[in-house]
Amino acid sequence: MNFNAIIQRLRETRSVFHSEDDLKLAMAWAISQLYPSFQVRLEKPIEIGMRLKDGDATARAPIDIVILDPVSRNAYPIEIKYKTKKADLRVEGENYSLANHGANLGARYGFRKDIYRVENVYIENYEIKQGFTFILTNDKAYYMNDVSSKNSLDAFFTFHHGAVLPKDYVGWNYANLAKDKYDFGLDPDVNPKLKRHWTLSKEYIYQLDLNKEYLIQWNDYSNLQDNNGRSTDFKYCLVQVER
Repeated sequence: MNFNAIIQRLRETRSVFHSEDDLKLAMAWAISQLYPSFQVRLEKPIEIGMRLKDGDATARAPIDIVILDPVSRNAYPIEIKYKTKKADLRVEGENYSLANHGANLGARYGFRKDIYRVENVYIENYEIKQGFTFILTNDKAYYMNDVSSKNSLDAFFTFHHGAVLPKDYVGWNYANLAKDKYDFGLDPDVNPKLKRHWTLSKEYIYQLDLNKEYLIQWNDYSNLQDNNGRSTDFKYCLVQVER
């Protein structure tokens, strides 16, 4: 499946989206136009084996888009992210009020997790040879900031333009955080009164070792002007996962 052709079809019809769900629907429509014989599934719930520090777990969560080819019996899992900074735009007579998502630290971890999920997803009765992770944003912090050089909490999850996502999982970088304020799960004799750090709960606890390293490249998607006349650039990153 040629995902670059899908992106081009998407660009021809939509330069901006109201939300991540809006993007998913538009992408699903573009895929169905280019590949009319394929079946499209949105938010397909799938169980995926995840690794923890002290064992394994099974997480049941939806894959954003799953493409099924009933002839070849190939399936293509696609994970999508749409991360925006606040902007009010009017495009082709339609108003767009984009939310300020922020939370870049969790989103960088989430991007790596999306790649892990595409690498490891299993779809019954179908073979997976290829999958994709796609992110679209107008937030420069993702494609310009090399957070690894700042020794930040998410230093090992940076995916700025030109970054290489390492195969081996390093985890969160606690070097600059006060050891007398948080419990990082590193010391068995830690003070029980310390607050458990948020990276040790919910979806942030998985050990995301990948099957290979990935070179990150960002590309132009659209250039718009907001309602105050300021330039708003959208860029996308596509990671193709070969299985």
